Amino acid sequence: MATIKQFMEAASDSIYTDEITNEASGLVATISEGVDLDTVIKELHQYSQALSAMVLTKILHLLYDDNTIEQMIEDYGDQLAQKMFDEIDSFLQEEGN
Repeated sequence: MATIKQFMEAASDSIYTDEITNEASGLVATISEGVDLDTVIKELHQYSQALSAMVLTKILHLLYDDNTIEQMIEDYGDQLAQKMFDEIDSFLQEEGN
């Protein structure tokens, strides 16, 4: 099992990846351009999503091997597809009544 130190290091490492640095640079450039608040909020949201995804990725790789992660992603995709199918089916049945 991973130690708290390993978790903290993985989370910290995720901040200094090229992807996150590029996202941060883009956010700063957007803010410095003086664009409207909605655009800044959208850029900040994108940065937050990228950072969260990178932290999650680093933590997952600390806990699981690549094959396990890939299987988890496939399973999650299957669950989402089934949920969407069920919602569409439910909607169509309701509309048919």
